[in-house]
Amino acid sequence: MTLEAVPQIAGWNAGAGNVFRHESRLWWRSRRWWIQALLWTTLLNAIFLGMVWVASAANEGNLRLEEPAMGVGDILPQFVGLATLLSTIGVVVLTQGVMLDERKVGTLEWVLAKPLSRTGMVIAKYAAHALPVLLVFVVLPWSGIYYLASRELGEPWPLGDFLGVVGLLAVVHLFTLALVLMLGTLTTSRALVVGVPVGAVILYDSVHLFVDDMAGKLPFPWELTGVATMLAGGQPPVSGLPVVASVLWIGLVLAVAAWRFQRDEIL
Repeated sequence: MTLEAVPQIAGWNAGAGNVFRHESRLWWRSRRWWIQALLWTTLLNAIFLGMVWVASAANEGNLRLEEPAMGVGDILPQFVGLATLLSTIGVVVLTQGVMLDERKVGTLEWVLAKPLSRTGMVIAKYAAHALPVLLVFVVLPWSGIYYLASRELGEPWPLGDFLGVVGLLAVVHLFTLALVLMLGTLTTSRALVVGVPVGAVILYDSVHLFVDDMAGKLPFPWELTGVATMLAGGQPPVSGLPVVASVLWIGLVLAVAAWRFQRDEIL
């Protein structure tokens, strides 16, 4: 049966609620979410503590560095970039199968035989995975970072700056999730679904070195890492363009995913 033979479903969100509940159960009714949360909270907090220890040892003369960080205020901006890169890789690896697995094993043929809108399915899958991604990679790890940073500072890390950093990183990861989902509608190659988002982050950071005067001003989601780094260092954002553009990018990427999925002759 071709795509044209499939009955048309009334409403773009028909059946989306069922998909959302099913995808959510994959997280919340298993050990998956808390195992991943524990893993990433421990990893990121341990890295931060390691950087603090290195800086402390350098300041005390027990360790010689070319450019030792003098305090937690210098460490935080460095940590933001590293943590975002690691978390982005984590998001990609953890969500690579959101669309890809069902397309490869053929279960989408059975799912789409039911009264279900393809656009609704894409949006429901994205929404169901967005909250776990934010919890695992942003909320829990960065709550620990806030406590550790405040302890090292000797006073609470300014809440406005902290919430700004966390909010920007949340948008980065939401975009990454959307990009992974879109790639899962475009290809059945796991290497591409994983490699493109990770490669894009690394390539962007490399190319960004040549346009340093535009730091914090470029209209791309990966620019938010630089903006978050500025905030972590106590510098105000130079432009709101990256934030607005990133939200638009998320919408565009999801629209492409829905458009491509509508034209995929699965049945």
